[in-house]
Amino acid sequence: QGLAAELRSLRARAEEAALSHEREARTLRDQATAAAKQRDSALREAEEARAQLRAGAEARAAARRELLEAQREARDGREGRDTERRR
Repeated sequence: QGLAAELRSLRARAEEAALSHEREARTLRDQATAAAKQRDSALREAEEARAQLRAGAEARAAARRELLEAQREARDGREGRDTERRR
């Protein structure tokens, strides 16, 4: 009788441990899924930020080219007027 009771107790504890481990595994899987979603979201945000930086750099470069062209045109215009005045 004592051996059977001890066996039942061990089985019950083993089943309880198995259920506990399964619950913990499920929790860890859920946490891993949530972490993966956060990672994916962060990667998307980082790519969007990189795209914005590229667009900003391209806009600055275009504005600089336009400024340089306007400065060149102004200089050419001044030089042309100076040449006309000397004639």
